[in-house]
Order: sequence, then C-alpha cells, then structure tokens
Amino acid sequence: MRYYIFFFFLICSAFAKAQLESSFWYFGINAGIDFSSGTAVAIDNGQLVTGEGCATISDELGNLLFYTDGSLVYDANHMIMPNGSGLKGNSSSTSSAIIVPLPGSAEIFYVFTVDTDDLVYRDTEGLHYSIVDMTLNGGTGDVDPSNKNMNLLPITSEKLTAISNASGDGFWIISQFEGQFFSYELTANGLNTTPVISNVAPFIELVTTPITNVDVAAMRGYIKVNARGNKLVAAHFSNNNTAEFAGITDILTARSLAYANGGELYLYDFDNSTGIISNPQPLLTRQNGGSIYGVEFSGNGQYLYAEVDYMNPSTTQVFELIRGEIVQYDLTAANIANSATIVHQDNITPFRGALQLGLDNRIYHSRFQQGELSVINNPDAAGVAANYTFNSFPLTQNATAWFGLPIFVQSFLLNGEIIASDHCFGKSQSFNISTAASIVSIDWDFGDPSSGASNFSTALQPTHTFSAPGIYTITATVETLNQIFTATTTVTVYETVETNAIPEKLEECEEGFDQSVFDLTIIEDSISNNNNQMVSYYESEEDAILETNRIINPSHYLNLERCQTIYLRVSNDNCFEISSFDICIKNCPIEVFNVLTPDGDGLNDTFIVSGLYNIYDKHKMHIFSRYGQKVWEGNNETGSWDGTSNTGLLSTGARLPTGIYFYIIELNEPDTEPVAGYVYLQ
Repeated sequence: MRYYIFFFFLICSAFAKAQLESSFWYFGINAGIDFSSGTAVAIDNGQLVTGEGCATISDELGNLLFYTDGSLVYDANHMIMPNGSGLKGNSSSTSSAIIVPLPGSAEIFYVFTVDTDDLVYRDTEGLHYSIVDMTLNGGTGDVDPSNKNMNLLPITSEKLTAISNASGDGFWIISQFEGQFFSYELTANGLNTTPVISNVAPFIELVTTPITNVDVAAMRGYIKVNARGNKLVAAHFSNNNTAEFAGITDILTARSLAYANGGELYLYDFDNSTGIISNPQPLLTRQNGGSIYGVEFSGNGQYLYAEVDYMNPSTTQVFELIRGEIVQYDLTAANIANSATIVHQDNITPFRGALQLGLDNRIYHSRFQQGELSVINNPDAAGVAANYTFNSFPLTQNATAWFGLPIFVQSFLLNGEIIASDHCFGKSQSFNISTAASIVSIDWDFGDPSSGASNFSTALQPTHTFSAPGIYTITATVETLNQIFTATTTVTVYETVETNAIPEKLEECEEGFDQSVFDLTIIEDSISNNNNQMVSYYESEEDAILETNRIINPSHYLNLERCQTIYLRVSNDNCFEISSFDICIKNCPIEVFNVLTPDGDGLNDTFIVSGLYNIYDKHKMHIFSRYGQKVWEGNNETGSWDGTSNTGLLSTGARLPTGIYFYIIELNEPDTEPVAGYVYLQ
C-alpha cells in the first residue's frame, strides 16, 4: 500500500488584476475598516476628518500604504507625509480623490483630486493629479514636489472614478462636467494628459446665480464603472438651471429648491479600449423627484444599486426629508429602468450617503453622523433578498460616519478568485474559480507550454498535470453574465520524493510472549538513494501523515502485535511519500544444548533449549533413561529439566545418576514435528 501526499498550500488570486488593494478604508471622523482578514473589522487608527471624499490604497497583500481626503496624505504610520499637505482636493467633494497605481510599478501612485467650493462652486480649481513615490521618506512614501497638483481640467464636477483598460496594461481615470465626460489613460509610459471627451446627456448646468451654495448641489453624486468595464453609472444630486432662481434672493429658499428639485441617474456604455462613453439611458430623472448620490454595482455584476433621497423644500431648513430609498436595477433585464426594485426605504435619519462594495462582497452605506454603517448584505440577490440592514455594522467608539466612503479603481473589486494549490510533481492539479457570478465561460492558460495542447482548457473546473517541477503562472479569463475579468495566480510544482521498491514484510524469530526486536532501518538503503531525503517510521497512517509520534529508535523496535503494519515516511523539503510494510514474528527452530551439569555453578544447571520457553508455550518435554523409563516430564509452566526425576519409579526428587538420557519435545504447533535427541547428565 502506497500513498503520495504533498504539503498543502491553498492559493487564491483574490480579485483579478490586483488582490487586496482595497483592504483598508478610512473615512468620516476617525472611522476605519480593515478587510485584510476577509472579514470587516472596525478600526480607529485613522486620522481622517472628512465629510465626504476619501481614498485609500494597500499593496496586493493587503498592507496599508497610504490614504487621503484629497487635501492631506497620510502614510501607513498615520502621519502626514512631509510633502503631503495642500493637495487640491476637498474633503467636502463627493469623490475628492482616487489613488491609481502606475502600471508596472509597485512604488509610484497617482492621486487624482477634484475640488469643490461650498459657497461658490465656480471658484473650484478643477481636476489635478499628484504623484506619491513610496521609495521616499524612508520607504513610507511622500508626494513628489515636482509632480504635485498638476492641473488637468480647470473645472469639473465632484465626480471621479477609475477602471482597468481593455488590454489590462493601464487604467482609465474618468471625471464629468455639465454635458461631458473626460477619460484619461494611465499606462506604464505615464499619464496621457489629453482626455477622450464624450458629449452625452444629461446636461447638468452649473448654475450662475449670485446666491451662494446653490450651484454645488448639481455637482454632487458618484460615478462608477462596473468591474467588467463596459458600463458607467452617474448620479447627479440635482439638475437645476439658472432661470429657476430668477427673483429669489433668500439664501435658504434658494438652497431648499436646489436640493429638493430632484436629480438624474443615468447608465451608459463604456468602451474600455477607447475611453468613450455613449448610449445614455435614464434610470431616474428630475421628474421622478429623487436626488441621487451613492451608486454601486454588485459583486457578480448583475445588479446596480442607487441611493435616492426624496425631499420637500423648506423655509426653515435646507430641506425636509420625506424618505430615502435603496433602488436595485437588474442589468440583464430587457428594460433596465423598468427593473427598478426598492429594496429598502426609511426616513429614520438623513439618508444621503455613499454606497461602496467591500472585499467581503457586501455593500456598505454611509449615513450622516452615525456611529454605524448600514449594509446590503447579499447584493448578488434579487430584490429584498439583497437584505439591507440599517446601522448594522458598528464603528469604533469615537468614530462617526458622514456622507462619504473611500473609492477605488473598480477593477480592484472584481469578485473572482482562482482556487488551486502548490503540489508535488506528477500529481494532477484541479482548478476552480470562486465567484458569486453566473459564469458563462472560462479560458484557462496553465503557463506550461511544454505540455502542448493540454496547456489550455475551457472546462469550468479543469485538471492539469504539469510537465516538470517549477513555478507556473495560471491565467483564467472569466466571462460572467455582466463581467469579463482576468484572474491570475502562481502554483509551485515541487520536486517529488524518489523511492525504490520496499519489501512487503520483515520477519524475526519470536523471543517470547509474541514479541521480538526489529531493526526497521535495514530497508532504508533499498528505498532511497537520495541523501537529501529523510526517512521516518510510524505506527499509524495518521501519525505518518501528520508527522506525529515518530518511532524514536527504529533500529531496536519491539513489535506491538504478532503481525503489525509499520508506516514509512520519505520526505524532502516540500513533499513526502507514505508507504507501508508488515513486521511479523515467526517461530524459529529450537536449539538444544545437550549437556547438563546441575552443580550450582550457574553453567548448564538446567537442560537448555533455546527458543522453546514462552515461544512454543504449548510444548511438552519428556525425559527417558537409557532403558526407556520416563523419569521427567514438563511444559512451559514447569520450566526446564534440572537433572531430577518427577515421574516413574525413580520419582524421588533426587538427582539422577550420571549418564546418557533421551528427550522428546512435542512442540504442539501446526506443521511442526516433535524434536528428539539425547542429553548427557553429569
């Protein structure tokens, strides 16, 4: 019986194109979440004090790198970088900043910022970028002063998002203003500062009334691209025009109208090969009366969620909340707008807030001045099964949520991972994609061209036997109902253990009581010629697998049973093989010493028969005089003959005369014959 077992390491390519870049969130007033363990854990070590915009970035292993509110940049030690203040974002901007890595670099990151002005939006400073170099400031990073606040647009809205490009070697960074979208491509060669401009509906006018704080409402709201990179959604909190404010001089009245007139929710096609945005589809318009702020796509890509506020104008406050709603849209529906389903509504507290997908595949909703986040627990489910729970994720004691949550490159949130394992050469390896999405097809490349046509597969759960030991990069291009993403991981195929044939059984003569001493190591020379391999012995298969309760002295092993299985483990640094063989005791021929001198000197004082007592425990011994008279008989209990008589006419217990005597030993075991001979008594 032989087993081949390897040291097991589970490999997951957790989220395509990246792994754990969105592990840490910092937002609101000293609020934070750590997703690096796979479970959301509230933390309070962040330093942000921001009403809305914020962004964080971690490395692919989930280690925090830095975070920002668009104005200040904090390093992983929660200290402001030496040159990390004065960025031209604004903590009151919906999407104040987004952090995008330079393709091909683990050290260079672009921080894109969009400004706002809560009094006169026309005074904002537009879209900028700054570069953070993680090699600076002792490896904790700093803003490169020669690449800080580099202007791209003189004015834009508070909208900002990013997504991988079609070839996977770069990113699109997207902003919007009035009737135009601006797409900037970042590749390993740097940022192309000439945007791709798309002119699409609706036109969101920047109101020019002299009354302060009425133009900002229309600039608010998130934009996001789905993880597949073919759809873009834009939320506009309001859609006012300058004429509506004619004759109004009261600031509170003007602001109330600006907030309560209703906004727009539009879905577009996005071409991530060209950056072009097209085919505007209204999902909610001003006529519906709702103001839209937070938006997010589900992890499986099928559903879009929007956060909608319905408000009445008020002459005593900015607005009066009627209700807030979370609306779900099915992107696979023939008419997406008509698929709208309200999965939650309430008017408990101010409703407006960001929606953001986490690495745990739940969507979090931030609500103003709350000590908790609300959660869409099952965003991949249809309708109310999405399970929105109000204030169900508590923040730390001194943390408070406001309107915003951190935004990320949407490609970081692709919900799919390769399940595979490192293993030993010669073994078939299975592969699988873990995703909540409905998979249409998968194209696998095992990174093993020497295997020929077997290097590729379109099976959903393929197996592959690698052609040689080594490290292989596995790539899976996955198409779901609403996404196409590429997941990668590496698998190490280790050198296997080399063994020769081993004997099926070792036998030793019984030494009494069904036991004997075995030298288990005598098979080592035959089983392994590799000095880099270790051999160890175990009494059970489980112990051999777990490498516990090793036999300490295998060269002098006392068996536990008359016939027993020993498990042999041959291992190198990464792999091991388990084999087994039996050890059995046998009854060997007895050996008779035919001289008896019972004189008390300790030498031959009894009739010595080696291999008899406690081995042939059913034996009978008969001693006869030369005249054929039986003078003694015994068995395993009586012990050996001492030269006296215990039977017949001479049975006096005295020592018998010197002379030749004859013995018959009946072994009384199957397939054994009695043993007869003489013994000289002196």
